[in-house]
Amino acid sequence: MSRSTRSSGPPMTMRVQTRSCSDRRSPANARDRGGRRAGPGLLSPRERPAQPLRKPVPESTLQPFAEEATMRRTRLRRRSIRRRVMATLGALLTWCAAAGHASIIEGDRAWAARAEALDQERADPTRIEEAIAHYRAAIKIDPDALEPRWKLLRALHYAIDFTTLSDDEKDAHMREAVDLAREWTERRDDPSAPRADVARMLFWSAIAWGVRAQRVGLLTIVREGVATRMHDDALRSLELDPSVDRGGALRLLSRLHATLPRVPFVSGWVDRKRALLLAERGYDLDPEHPGNRLVLALVLLEREPSRREEARALLERIVATEPRAEALVEDLRIREQAREKLARIGSGPS
Repeated sequence: MSRSTRSSGPPMTMRVQTRSCSDRRSPANARDRGGRRAGPGLLSPRERPAQPLRKPVPESTLQPFAEEATMRRTRLRRRSIRRRVMATLGALLTWCAAAGHASIIEGDRAWAARAEALDQERADPTRIEEAIAHYRAAIKIDPDALEPRWKLLRALHYAIDFTTLSDDEKDAHMREAVDLAREWTERRDDPSAPRADVARMLFWSAIAWGVRAQRVGLLTIVREGVATRMHDDALRSLELDPSVDRGGALRLLSRLHATLPRVPFVSGWVDRKRALLLAERGYDLDPEHPGNRLVLALVLLEREPSRREEARALLERIVATEPRAEALVEDLRIREQAREKLARIGSGPS
């Protein structure tokens, strides 16, 4: 069979599919130089479809957003400033507390050595004056702290009653102590103040008024209302902490009831019977304290003649007991008072 007879039917023709220019430029058919189909992002600016023009946003619409953004920035800035201020204040308060505490420690050290030098059973004022200076410095650092205040009152009382300071120097210390007591009385209602410090502040304030009473007389302080203030402060201190000065408020209250004149509407609270009850409470609280022994002995001699021998025994125990090292000058004074009282009742060492 010949080749011509093998091919039957119409001859085959090759079809070539061509693309128009519009097809080549359409985004769907666009290709990069490597022949890869390109997305819209690879089109040239002329080949990209035209974007419709956006209308400008009115300022009235943007104004609330701008104001809100400004307010947010202001709040953040204020918050940042507040944090920095609080951090600075915290550091300052920490420093002040540390400095005030250091001054109190130095004052306590000088207070503990207040009787290291004696002159005829009175203390040289050098160390107690150092304590006073340190407590004053602590108050300047933290004027609201009670601890350096009551310790300063205690130190001023010691300088007045137990040192060899001149009368003018003692008067100056007395005025300072009274001013401290009066200043604190005007702003004493602070519920956040430590209970122990309040009790001691009340007690030593009453003592400061008592030192003044020794100079102006009992009747004067009764008429001025100072005696009532002493009584109220000592009573409140007793309620808060009876252990202050090892029964100090009980001793003070006992002597107020035993010695103050009873004036109606002025000192009507004076009760001679309470003097003995308070003295016995103080002795029961701390029978080894020579001050508690002395106060009980005095009240027994004044109010209970039938217990005279008991009072004599208390006085003799005071005289026979060695003064405490931590309260040397105070105990020497109490021992001298006991000797004088024994001499008056006709017995005991002179």
